[in-house]
Amino acid sequence: IGGKSNTGEGGEDRERFVPLASGDSKNSKIKQVASGRFGVTSEYLVNAEELQIKIAQGAKPGEGGQLPGHKVYPWIAKVRFSTPGVALISPPPHHD
Repeated sequence: IGGKSNTGEGGEDRERFVPLASGDSKNSKIKQVASGRFGVTSEYLVNAEELQIKIAQGAKPGEGGQLPGHKVYPWIAKVRFSTPGVALISPPPHHD
């Protein structure tokens, strides 16, 4: 039916960009870029068939969200370029 997977706003592990030996793909076709920019790199973007740019949050407008530190597991921290166990605020202050 032509369905496609979406990364959501948290990024995607770069290991998913490499096709499997069988030729199948784990790569999400749609890459989302949200205000938090978690996991967004040039490599992430060039591996997209479509981009979804998230401009606003319907729930809690103006407040953003928080991922508590105890939920920031090592694999989440790796994909989001953060530190395991440290809370993530979205949107972050973007000191760059």
